[in-house]
Amino acid sequence: MAVVGAQKLSTDELSVYEGIVDESNHKICLAHWRKSKVKRVYEIYRQIKMEGLEYTAKNVLELSALLRLDPMPQKIPESIDKLIRRYINCRSGVLWKVNQLLQHIERTWHRANKEGPDRANDATERLIGLNYKIRVKTMRGFKSWPKAVNHYLSKYLRGRDSICDLRKVI
Repeated sequence: MAVVGAQKLSTDELSVYEGIVDESNHKICLAHWRKSKVKRVYEIYRQIKMEGLEYTAKNVLELSALLRLDPMPQKIPESIDKLIRRYINCRSGVLWKVNQLLQHIERTWHRANKEGPDRANDATERLIGLNYKIRVKTMRGFKSWPKAVNHYLSKYLRGRDSICDLRKVI
């Protein structure tokens, strides 16, 4: 951080980042935070629907909508607080999973980076992700021939300056 002059560290939720900087200078990337919570909400939602718990299913869908609020409130919304209180005593089954998810949301809400226009630093994330994927694929090899062809063709399909020249693909 000192080398690049960064004031704060914004990462995903992995515990590997704990202790690198003090908690006041470490935020969780809002895109990572939301993605993990919404994914978990839908996993739980499917289980709830299979068990026929319609009221709980409605609550979980409401939670999903609250997690997608933009801009995200600095303080946890009262409606999420109500859901936390509603499921706080659940200790088994899918309702226990709802309880655990809500408590995790409550613990990490204040650490999600909701500041500034570049909350998730998406351009950097995409660049790092693409370069990393290319490196891994070329080092380890592709698992199937179609994936290898698609990978190398994608370079041409992205094109230069957002212009795709299909003549180079043929």
